Amino acid sequence: MPFMLNANDRFSDCSINIINADILNVEWQPDPVAATGMVMDFNVSQLLNKSTTTFTKLVIAFNEPSGVIANSVTLEIPSGINNVTDIYPIVIPKFIPSPIYTVAVMITEVGLGKYRTM
Repeated sequence: MPFMLNANDRFSDCSINIINADILNVEWQPDPVAATGMVMDFNVSQLLNKSTTTFTKLVIAFNEPSGVIANSVTLEIPSGINNVTDIYPIVIPKFIPSPIYTVAVMITEVGLGKYRTM
């Protein structure tokens, strides 16, 4: 199901197959992305159509211009909620493409090797 990713300036339409949601609101600072090892705050706000489970994750990916993920951070989401609203401090990983990259923020649920639509 297509949805709009509302992020920092110059956000773009996105499509994702793992989650059934209308709008994923994300803002981060500092912008542009800080240096490796620095902490960035990702402010995420997302209503879900189904409650989260122990397999629900928040993924923040730093991508090559081609869309290939260069590095990512995966965070646990508490189970049993249907509103992901929090500020996530992320330590910037190594190997972020410079000077051109994209940042993708996803809420996904993976269990036993299968994807489930939220």
